[in-house]
Amino acid sequence: MKRTISKTINLLIGIIVLWTWLSVTFRLGRLGAQSEGGLGNLRYFTVLSNLLQCGVSLAYCCGRKVSRWKYASTTAIAFTFFVVLFFLGPARGYDAVYTGANFWSHLVVPLLAMVDFLCFDREGTFTLRDSVYAMFPMLAYCLFYTGNLLLNGVEGNDWYGFAKAGPPAAAAVLLALPAVNWILALLLRLPRKK
Repeated sequence: MKRTISKTINLLIGIIVLWTWLSVTFRLGRLGAQSEGGLGNLRYFTVLSNLLQCGVSLAYCCGRKVSRWKYASTTAIAFTFFVVLFFLGPARGYDAVYTGANFWSHLVVPLLAMVDFLCFDREGTFTLRDSVYAMFPMLAYCLFYTGNLLLNGVEGNDWYGFAKAGPPAAAAVLLALPAVNWILALLLRLPRKK
């Protein structure tokens, strides 16, 4: 029964993410009308973590062995969820961060992924080494962000504002992000640790 519920949740995640991303990217329907459209949204960690979760969820529905990837994608999307809940929400207002496409990518999909991982998909356990593996999406993103700043300059390329306070502050933030991500990986691992 739990496996059926898990597969249903993962199929729903796949459908929601594809529908949301296509709507925003190609300005389809009401969700797309709220965005600039285009592939530029692929620079945001929220979009990338949602698309990663989508791919892993659909692979899981097709019977693929993706337990480590599921751990990593759930950790990445949990990061998105908690950053929005505790930082972006208070800073920008919850109305802004939970309306339109953001409602699905900041709230619904992360909650579905975490509930599935913690309650329904109970296959496999994870070691401490697996928790380091779960940091790969965030580490890759930090390398991409840093590389973009170094190659193309800060102007127009620091969309999160990490470099506003100078290189030392940007370095501190870009080192802190994987650390926070790892803490989330450790917390998600607790009910399934080996």
